[in-house]
Amino acid sequence: MNAALDVEKLVPAWQTLRSMAPVSHIESESDYEQATALLNNLLDVVLDDASHPLYSLVCVVGDLIEAYEIDHEPV
Repeated sequence: MNAALDVEKLVPAWQTLRSMAPVSHIESESDYEQATALLNNLLDVVLDDASHPLYSLVCVVGDLIEAYEIDHEPV
């Protein structure tokens, strides 16, 4: 990204995204279930099409889920 990040403009965009999809750090089983449901819904549309506009979101949500699973895996 070459342009400076305009944080003031980012706040409402982030709030809009969060109101449409639960994209955030997963802290509880409930958060995990919401993130998993979101990922499944995204995959129904995106499939494995790396050129789809939401493919990056699939990757981000998948990474959040993976991090939670690693941290909460039974020993």
